Amino acid sequence: MTDTTVTETTVTDTGTGYGRKPSSHDARLTEVGPGTPMGEALRRYWQPIASSTALTSDVPHRARLLGEDLIVFRDGQGRPGVVFERCSHRGSSLFFGRVEEDGIRCCYHGWKFDVQGHCLDQACEVDGGRRRNLARQPWYPVEEAYGLVFVYMGPPELKPPLPRFDSLEPLGEGESYHTSWMVPGAEVIGLEGDYNWLQLFENAVDPVHAAWLHSNHSGYQFAGTGTVGFPESYYNNRTAAERSSYHRTDHGVGYVWRYQDNKGPDGELVDLEWTAQCMLPNIVALPDFVKSTPDGRNDMLLWVVPADDTHHRLVFSIRAAGPERATSFMFGIKQNGKNGWELTDEEKQRFPGDYEAQRSQGDITQHSEETLAPSDKGVVMLRRMLRTMLDDVEAGRTPLGVGAPGEQVRRVEAGLFIRREEEGDPVPTPSAPGVAAGA
Repeated sequence: MTDTTVTETTVTDTGTGYGRKPSSHDARLTEVGPGTPMGEALRRYWQPIASSTALTSDVPHRARLLGEDLIVFRDGQGRPGVVFERCSHRGSSLFFGRVEEDGIRCCYHGWKFDVQGHCLDQACEVDGGRRRNLARQPWYPVEEAYGLVFVYMGPPELKPPLPRFDSLEPLGEGESYHTSWMVPGAEVIGLEGDYNWLQLFENAVDPVHAAWLHSNHSGYQFAGTGTVGFPESYYNNRTAAERSSYHRTDHGVGYVWRYQDNKGPDGELVDLEWTAQCMLPNIVALPDFVKSTPDGRNDMLLWVVPADDTHHRLVFSIRAAGPERATSFMFGIKQNGKNGWELTDEEKQRFPGDYEAQRSQGDITQHSEETLAPSDKGVVMLRRMLRTMLDDVEAGRTPLGVGAPGEQVRRVEAGLFIRREEEGDPVPTPSAPGVAAGA
């Protein structure tokens, strides 16, 4: 009788989570406090801090920006001001201060400061404070444009002109600027999000997520789908990547998403190109996604303003003849037919939207854990440009997008355009974009 021995071979599992190195985020791109690379770069640009129309002389408002606790207010003469929240006397918060004709007065001892931080009066001192001129509340320069109050927090000697954009000027007949969120608590300083600013900014140059998140996964979420907006074929996820292209613009990164719809002069099927743009350092040119009107002038800019490393605020300006456009922007994306704050936890899980997807990446997404794909081309291009911006600031150069004296109004490459290949223009935008090297 022959004895046979069977040898079993055990195959070791691969790809498990055991022994992985600790994950990390890209601090240079995401952290925004004073002295950080991105924080110093963002301070070279004007940042919107409040809606001009909503900022009245009634009360001051807290506005955390780039890791600094600030107060924005409008004095009785109509002048906007931005000062540090902590009073330079004994440290009480000027949020509890009183706005007066010529400044803001601290609640604790009655010291009053004007919009440039000069101490005008020390209520409890002899003669209003004989040495009050020695006290100065830290402050930042402000300007108003497009219905917004902008603040400059960078080196005073490098303060640039506030840039201008053709999306927002000139105003047409009957038009005005709409800049205030119709959301309680967000009317003055914008809508706050509780995660890192870059996660939302990158979303604006990631069009293909609409072909899954906003449609196939959660149901059609954009109002107007199939009627005045995008056709359902727009969201075909199997062709989304091949219908998308990315390019460098004068001030950032743009994309083109091609599709077909009955939008010709006589209702015939035509080729269309939806284009959007991210402009450095944190501006999104977003066309109307509810009502698709070919070859129309873009009418909106959106700023993703970092409050600190793990919070941001959305601030916008829309040029329109009435509030309908702003309303459709604010409430034009539904989840299970509801606004985001109306959803139950179960509905959020079954019908996630932008917030759920981006917030679930974490307070700051762990870049070391990413596996990028070809459809992430726009994100890669944007990160490269942001890194170049950081390098320029650290080398003492003026980064892309900072305003220059005498600069012309900037052309914004965004909108919906009928594709006219016979004219030799593959991207019929207001200005023909170039091709990003190495992208």
